[in-house]
Amino acid sequence: MIFKTRRGSGTILIVIFLIIFLMVSAGGIFYYVSNKKTKTQDNVPPIIKQMIKLNEDIKKSTIDIYNASGKLDGISMVQSRITDIKSTIELISELRQLVKDNQKVIDRLLVFTQDHEEFFNRKNLAWVFAIKEFYNDHNVIQHHKSRVNYLASFETLLTYTHTNFKDIMENKSQKHMKNYDAYYMRYRVAADSHNRFNKKRIGFQTVFVEKYPEVKPFLPGAHHLGSFKFWDKFSF
Repeated sequence: MIFKTRRGSGTILIVIFLIIFLMVSAGGIFYYVSNKKTKTQDNVPPIIKQMIKLNEDIKKSTIDIYNASGKLDGISMVQSRITDIKSTIELISELRQLVKDNQKVIDRLLVFTQDHEEFFNRKNLAWVFAIKEFYNDHNVIQHHKSRVNYLASFETLLTYTHTNFKDIMENKSQKHMKNYDAYYMRYRVAADSHNRFNKKRIGFQTVFVEKYPEVKPFLPGAHHLGSFKFWDKFSF
């Protein structure tokens, strides 16, 4: 019927027919791919889905820590005003809570792995036990502890400085300046220690991923790669 029409009208009808045909074909392909993807996801056992979800929670929590740590690192050298000190104390408090939340989601993953150990063994899911091994490693645990200690000592130093800012900066009180020196030394020791453990943890994760490349998608990305900047001591 199309070819019996005049040449101009026939050409238009052919073009329209081809467009409709391509649209229908594309829709069919899209439906097939989407349906296949959905079926593939539905075939994943709920326990594995939950394991993947827990890993995603850890990665998100860790990224939040990275971002907050970057902010703290950026302002740690600027503490000459009392308002700067107050804002930094608030940021440290926020970061300490993020670290606590991060450990909670890690603990949930470890408990979940332990509770479903029989299932993971039966399915030969070695990557699950590799992830468990990672978070139970001494380097990872010590890194977490050193970060907690670093943030606590930093917060204590700044809180004392904020509370006694006038006696330290204006009155030059020997008593307060001596106490300030003591808090600052504790902070520097904690910061030095955290930098050492951070370096060890980075080295451990690099070797671990080389040994178990299948776990790389499940672990957080690279941690803070450089040394943490120190808050400069006041020049009295």
